[in-house]
Amino acid sequence: MVREERGSALLLVLFMVLIFSLLGMAVLSASIGGATRTETKQKDVQSLHLAEKALNEAAAYIMSDFQSQDGVNIDEVQQRLNKIKDELNGISTSTLLDKEVGTAKGEIYSITFEENKRKDSSMKYEITINAMATVNNVTRRLTQDLILDTFPDSLKYAMGSEGTVLINGSPYIIGDIYAGDALKVKNEAEYLYLGVPLYQPTKFPKLDGSAYVQKSASGDGLNAYYCESVSSPTSLTNPQCNTVESVGNSNSDFKSISEDEREGVKTIKEVLTSTDTGNIHVKDQSKFAGIEVDEAFVDKMIQAIGKNPDTLAAAAQRTEVKNVLASHENLAEFMRQRVDVLEPLPEVAPDPSNTEEHNEYEASKSSLANLFSNPLVDTVMYNGNLTIDGGEVFSQLQYSDQIKHPEGEVNTNKSSWFIVNGDLTINNISADGVDIKANILVTGNLSIHNKVKMDATIYTLGATEIVDASILGLEGKELVLISKGAIDIYRVNSFRDIKKPFEPGNPSKKTDDDNPDNPPILQAFFYTDSNATIYGVGSVLWVYGGFFAKGNLTVNAIRGNATGMVENIQMDDQMQVTSENQSRLIIDYNSKIFENQKVGLPRVSKVGLTVGKKKQVTEFKNNSK
Repeated sequence: MVREERGSALLLVLFMVLIFSLLGMAVLSASIGGATRTETKQKDVQSLHLAEKALNEAAAYIMSDFQSQDGVNIDEVQQRLNKIKDELNGISTSTLLDKEVGTAKGEIYSITFEENKRKDSSMKYEITINAMATVNNVTRRLTQDLILDTFPDSLKYAMGSEGTVLINGSPYIIGDIYAGDALKVKNEAEYLYLGVPLYQPTKFPKLDGSAYVQKSASGDGLNAYYCESVSSPTSLTNPQCNTVESVGNSNSDFKSISEDEREGVKTIKEVLTSTDTGNIHVKDQSKFAGIEVDEAFVDKMIQAIGKNPDTLAAAAQRTEVKNVLASHENLAEFMRQRVDVLEPLPEVAPDPSNTEEHNEYEASKSSLANLFSNPLVDTVMYNGNLTIDGGEVFSQLQYSDQIKHPEGEVNTNKSSWFIVNGDLTINNISADGVDIKANILVTGNLSIHNKVKMDATIYTLGATEIVDASILGLEGKELVLISKGAIDIYRVNSFRDIKKPFEPGNPSKKTDDDNPDNPPILQAFFYTDSNATIYGVGSVLWVYGGFFAKGNLTVNAIRGNATGMVENIQMDDQMQVTSENQSRLIIDYNSKIFENQKVGLPRVSKVGLTVGKKKQVTEFKNNSK
């Protein structure tokens, strides 16, 4: 039986039409949805970019404000941040003014900052920038943190220089080092003995910390070099590693330190015998916050007499202080109108037969003795050369603890300083020792001799000499010495034996401060605006603090014991002394100087600014502008 099949083609056609219609509707719907999503995504991206522009402009404005000046007075940071906050809060970014798309709007929603209240970072500010942008009702919020640090970078390293750091021999550095120009390392110590230059091959130095260096001029390597001498049990009259200025050239004995481990080269890890594989970093010299000694000295002079609160008057006051500092005589007259000025005793006591002069002399002597035997409170200036020796008159120099270490918020407009309009010599002649607890400004030179206990920040516009000195901490504190001129440290623990290995950490907290089995540790941080060379060959120079030079810094050191002979120094076999704790030059960084000496810390040439990552948020933590 044949079935009727007419009309089946029509049904097939209708079915196909239905299928293609459904497919077309699906494609159309997908296209419309995709277009909508694309538009929404475009708005989202636009709003994100606008918010980023707002963050970038705010961060650039802040960085430009602080980095455009040669010097930054840390006392004025708070005032400048308040001004920036008022100027930027709530404004639209300049890049948006002529480029708004539809109802697009971008703005710096708010800028907030707070001072970090940790004792060791009292002048670190955490700045938060909040930016918001809206494009056709699509809103994005971004936030970014900036860390503004007003502490000088120079005080953050165990050892370093804004110039070249040359490490000769095997010192032991506990902390970070910084080389603003080049870092040169060799396993050969240089020293002078009886006027003759000698050279002793040693082990390479030891670093427990990181090395911060510069990129080479070509940009394809590090500006860091090493030279490896051949072992010799005795000192040589000619160096095996010549130190030349054109280091890195083909004629130089120095080779480039490699960033990567490969055959035939040495890495910083090998040269500084460190166990840390990632202990070398590049720090751009242009971002280094150094110390301006002259400007810092002026800052502290103004604090000593009291800063004028009026902005214009403060500028005039600063100019006046700079001018009078150029003349000792003018300075004395200027200070007499503002603080107590002490006149020195005559170098020769008057004859007792001259009753009037003798009585006047004895009265002045008694007055000075009484003044120096008791804690001071206010700023005082001594108008002449001063020797504090622990004797009858100048027995000590101490300020009360609430003055030296005020609790709570520090008054940056007024603090108490002892000013010496001349040279200052600290030379202990007493059995009890000399205690120094003060912030001190010295217009001349500074000399320190014999055993002294110190809790002090000292600025000197002259040179510094430290001879046969034992600088111990007073009440767990230390000395921060900032010298315009060179710092000469010599005959410190000359040819003294190392009987026990060095123990890192604050020596003031050990049970025996004097540590009779070992050389005493200098509890001090030294900074010089000049070049510096320090030795740990005949001397034992152990420092709990740091050493930094604005110019070039050269260190020389051997390990073990040394004895002065007729023509040279007889020393332990340098290849056999394996412990870095027996180096004759050890610098153990003391980060507590920021907490202990914060009132006296100096101004910086520029603030340090660290920019954090941008983060997208749904709501700002602080919605108040």
